[in-house]
Formats: sequence, C-alpha cells, structure tokens
Amino acid sequence: MNKSIATLYVILLTAVSSLAQTHQPTLEDCKLMFQDYYYLKDWEKAKTNLEFIIQNSPNEEEKYYIKGVKVYEKLIKSTKDKEQIKEYQQKALDLYQQRFTIYGKTDQIQNQFLSSIYRYWINQPVRYDSLNALFQERFDENLSAVSQSNMLAYFDLMRRAKKYKQTVDEASVLANYDNISRELRAQGDEKGYVDKIDKMLLEAVALNCDKIGEIYGQRVTELDDAKRYLNMVFKMDCEINEKAEQALAVVLQNEPEYKLAMYAAKKSIIDKRLRDAQKYLGIALQQAQDPSEESDAYLELAKTMTLEQKKQEAHKYAKLAISKSSNKEAYKLIGNLYMSSFTECIGEKDIVARRAVFIAAYDKFKMANDTKGMATAAAQFPSMEEIHSNLYELGQPMVVDCWFKEEVILAKRVATE
Repeated sequence: MNKSIATLYVILLTAVSSLAQTHQPTLEDCKLMFQDYYYLKDWEKAKTNLEFIIQNSPNEEEKYYIKGVKVYEKLIKSTKDKEQIKEYQQKALDLYQQRFTIYGKTDQIQNQFLSSIYRYWINQPVRYDSLNALFQERFDENLSAVSQSNMLAYFDLMRRAKKYKQTVDEASVLANYDNISRELRAQGDEKGYVDKIDKMLLEAVALNCDKIGEIYGQRVTELDDAKRYLNMVFKMDCEINEKAEQALAVVLQNEPEYKLAMYAAKKSIIDKRLRDAQKYLGIALQQAQDPSEESDAYLELAKTMTLEQKKQEAHKYAKLAISKSSNKEAYKLIGNLYMSSFTECIGEKDIVARRAVFIAAYDKFKMANDTKGMATAAAQFPSMEEIHSNLYELGQPMVVDCWFKEEVILAKRVATE
C-alpha cells in the first residue's frame, strides 16, 4: 500500500513538472515581467521580455520603445565584447526605426536617434559615409529643429573623416558651417558651440587666408556675409586687408560691439596700422559696459601713442586707464615712458635731478609689481656720493623737472660689490 502511494506521488510530480515546462508565458505575463525586471535593473531578463512584446505586439505601447532603448544602452555598458555591443546597438536603432513607422517622427525623437547613431558609429570609420548622409538629410529637412549637440557632432564627424583620410566634400561642409553657425547665433550660443565648431572646421577643411577670401570675401557689404568673413579672418589670423576693412566697417556700423572693436584694434596695432587702431578703440570706448572695459581700451590707446612716440598723449591715456581700473599694465607702460625720457629730461640740471626720472619710473614699476623693471630703474638711481656732493638729502621730496612733472622721494642707488 505504501509502495503504491509513493509510486503515484512520483507520477503526479512528474506530470506537474512536465506541465510547468510546457507552459509558455503570455503577452500579459511578459509585460508584467518586463516592468518588474526593468525596475529591478535586471537588463538581460528585461530584454528577453521586451523582445517578446515587440515581436508579438509591436503596436502595444510606445513606452516599450522608449524604455527598450534604455535597456540596450545599459546592456552596451555592461559588456566589453565588441560584437555583442554592435548587436545591442543595432537592436536599439531598430527600435527607433519601428517607433518612427508606428508613431511617426517628432523633432525630439529624431534628435535622440541622431545622437544615438552618432555615438554608436563615431568609432567605426566604415560607417562615416552613412552617418554623414543621415546628418545631411536632417539638416536639409529642418536645420532649426536639430539639437545644438547634434550640430556639434556633425563637425566632429567631419574632422574625424579628414583624420582617417576619407573624402570630405569641403563645399558641403562649408555650406553647413555657414547655415549652422548662423542658426546657433540666432538661437543663442550659451554653450560656446560656435567657437568649438570653428576649431573643428579648420581640422576638417584645408583653409588658408586666400581661400577664405575667395569663399567668404565676395559679398562683404551684407551684414551676415561680413560677419562670417571676419570670423574666419580672425580664426585664421589673416591680414586685415581691404576686404576685411570693408567687412569691419559694415559690422561695426550695424552692430557696434566692444569685443569686436577691441580685437580689430589690437590686430591693427600688431600690423602697425595705428590710425585704424585708434578708430576702433574709439568705438570700443563707446560700447564699453564697465570701467574695466574702458580701462583696457584706454590702455590700447596709450600703446598706439607710444608707438607714434607721443609720450604725453600716451601718458594721458595710461593714467585714464588707471583711473578706471587699477591697471598694472598701464603702470608698467608709464614706467617705460619715464625710463625712455632720461636724455630729453637732462637740460641744465645736476646729475641727481637728472636721475630722479628713474625714481619716478621705479615707483610706477612698483605699482605694476614689475620686479625686473624696478631693478632696472633702481640701478640708475643717484649714488650716495652724488646726493651729498650736490647738497641733497636722502628721503627729501623733489619734483622731476621733465614733461611729466612728478614728485618723488629721493633714494640712492644700492652699491654693488
């Protein structure tokens, strides 16, 4: 009796086990299990149930496509197997394509897709042509709806293509550069993408100053064209030629701006075009927004006057720079003006009075924290013997009898062994 019961029990267990093994999960089972595994972050099991849902009920709910991409993204990060990574990437891209077919394309979804495919393919040079085609299609369709990060990604693709010696359609890249840089400025370039794109462009396209002139310098009478041309001239550090001057005049007339005027002025100083520099600095002063900007503009004016050997005017502008902001470079400039004035300040004075000019220079170098200038000036102070023989006293105040008429405290040269 006991043996029969045991045998029956074994048969019953076998039947139940067999029934359990043949049971297939329903769609509802998979939906519940997907949710559970998704929130438990068991991405492998979530993937199994996701694939069942998509295969058996592709129109179920859009959320499965949204969460499905995340599942594959997590699985991509969980492995170092390159082939497995490519498989997961392709499955994520397939989800995007199915989602487009069923639910349509919104700008947001297309930006997500473009961002994903860029990340998946950017380290696969063999895919660059296909990736470029996707970017171009989206640009042509609606550039203003493309995310700024995807605009930046396009130029990263182009520079990488150039690095791998692939054929780059430079005319197309330059056309996209024009349109994208214009769009970024119109939207507001809060993340500084324009500068980043400018740098990438120079890696993607072989440009020189002559080529920039040919491409961008043909229509500089129009504001947008003038701005693009100037941007490239400055990036390539090209000479401010007649075309660039025309472009500057157009931009500064229509959109006078401090930074541009200062940049043009500094470049003009380097090129020894001092009259132009002074003109741009006048515009910069009009557009300055705070004392610090005014100070910098006055300092550049002082530099132009120094180069023209107009010391008194240089001195005036340097003092204005200091009055607006404690400009150490302006103090240094004045110190150098004083140092260079020794011969013209001699007259009929004694050696102590003559050398007082170096004490005045020392004081300015000190305000500039210029230790080298201080040492140079101090080496030219009058000696103690000269002070005594000319009936002066160490520490007495005296006025430098020169074009700048400045009071100093008499100091002596340190004796050297």
